[in-house]
Amino acid sequence: MMGLQVEIWSKTIQEKLLQDNSFLNHIANVNEANIINGTIVHLPQAGNPSAVVKNRAVLPADAAQRTDDEVLYKIDEYTTDPVFIKNADTVELSYDKRRSILDQDIANLSEEVAEGMLTNFVVSPVGTNKTLPLANILKTDSATTVAPAIAGTTGTRKAYQIADLQRMRNFMTYAKAWSEGNMFALLTPEAAVQMFPADSVITATYMAATSEAERRLGIIYKVQGWNIMIRSSAYHLGADKSIKAFGAVAAATDCEGSFFWNKNMLEKALGKTEAFSNEKDPQWYGDIYSFLTRIGGRARRKNFEGVAILMQENAV
Repeated sequence: MMGLQVEIWSKTIQEKLLQDNSFLNHIANVNEANIINGTIVHLPQAGNPSAVVKNRAVLPADAAQRTDDEVLYKIDEYTTDPVFIKNADTVELSYDKRRSILDQDIANLSEEVAEGMLTNFVVSPVGTNKTLPLANILKTDSATTVAPAIAGTTGTRKAYQIADLQRMRNFMTYAKAWSEGNMFALLTPEAAVQMFPADSVITATYMAATSEAERRLGIIYKVQGWNIMIRSSAYHLGADKSIKAFGAVAAATDCEGSFFWNKNMLEKALGKTEAFSNEKDPQWYGDIYSFLTRIGGRARRKNFEGVAILMQENAV
């Protein structure tokens, strides 16, 4: 058995993070000049523009200095627990246990990164203006009701509908955050099923609008100017629009949410990925491996323009 090729595994991990979490491919990359000490990213925020006066009658005009600001976000570090594989397992078993274990750890790392990034995009752990404004969370308003998708919740919810995409487009347009070709949505499976029933001719049309290259990047449908992707989960919210942590115990009235963004108004910083190994350890009589990756992200504007959630509302 050949030893672990650290450089190859490091590259493989970084590629897999973006492959498994394809939505991260549709988010702008950080300008490296904005990274402070390799751990904090600062995003300069321009102050208010100068006022414009029509047919100015009073001279001299008052001069004012523009006050600029900045928002910050942290580059998080994700590490797997070291895993021990005894020598006998690499020699005697009919399958490559080492490869099986490491692939499983990388998949778990990928899931944790996805959940961490989705959280950081709406709740930043550093700086001011840390949380997505409540106004950026729109609720479904269909007259049709459905069972809730989150385990442990009860009652009924207002179904998703195509009209929600138009409402979200209007919201982004009024916020001056809409730009053609740059708009993306990450729907939950429940949202996708309700908006795009399999037996609908319109669904087939929306699916046919995507190219093969776009499908390889995770885009399933193109509707109302949105490039639509699907993930097993996006957000878990309380009835009051509070954003709950992944894995949180659900209250009866909790709701799921889908993610919408302008790719140029959201940013990610993907740092170095490392694979660590200690093979043929004389005390453990086997091999020990672990992985590390660094990544962070945030909305580029302090008030989270260009970022929104569609929440499935409780039906009364």
